[in-house]
Amino acid sequence: MPRVQTKAVTFEVKRAVELESGLVLPPGFYTGTKTRTRVDSSGGVSWTRSQYKLEFTADQFASLKAQVQPNLISKKLDVTKFVRSGQLTVG
Repeated sequence: MPRVQTKAVTFEVKRAVELESGLVLPPGFYTGTKTRTRVDSSGGVSWTRSQYKLEFTADQFASLKAQVQPNLISKKLDVTKFVRSGQLTVG
């Protein structure tokens, strides 16, 4: 049975990054998560590539000038491609 491992990480943004159309993450430090899955096989143990996510409260999301949907409590964004491209670094 696969085992999922999630841990809190800090992302550093050195230059503004457009996460999605109209949503720009300004330089700074942000908390998020790193998740990977353990895979057991006859050849031994391996891990999937890590996935990275940022989670914003509705207020944080609005402070980024993003359009906030009514009744939004929080929003998670997959930022894996930005970590892999070096636009976000994990501390």
